[in-house]
Amino acid sequence: MKRLFIAAALAAAALAASFAQGAGSDPATQKAREETAVVFDLGRVFGYLNAIEKDAKVAALSRDQLSRLYDIMVEIRSTKRLESSRAKALLATIEDKILTSAQLIAVDKLAAGKETEKSSNQAAGAGTGAGSSGGVGSLASYVAGGDFNPVLDATKTMGQDFNAFFEYVRKKIGK
Repeated sequence: MKRLFIAAALAAAALAASFAQGAGSDPATQKAREETAVVFDLGRVFGYLNAIEKDAKVAALSRDQLSRLYDIMVEIRSTKRLESSRAKALLATIEDKILTSAQLIAVDKLAAGKETEKSSNQAAGAGTGAGSSGGVGSLASYVAGGDFNPVLDATKTMGQDFNAFFEYVRKKIGK
């Protein structure tokens, strides 16, 4: 049940990104984009968690939750090639074993809001270029079998959000 909320919003975001980036893509890149959608979904979750942690209306993450998320983030930070299967397992752990239903609903609302914002920007013609969502360069590395961990890309919003949340959690739990 918990997974339904976040999965639907994240799938919609991935699908929209796929369509926005997919025009003119070669089949290998398109396949890689589909395979790695869950990696990007996982990365976005940390940005949403950072946002809900700052929102007084949502139940704050407990020390135990923060500690468990920290362990996941340490693993992500040490991973050069984040495979879809591992990202899917980590996302399932976050959804099924760490977050409460209320927290998942808050994440879902943020994801839906970002999707609406992204759709509006695409309808206006913004953000639809070949490299606008940042996946193309790292996808090329993924297709070639090289390093692939867009969650750590500090030049992109997702990487910045991940790093900000990591530092917040690290300080909050005293690591």
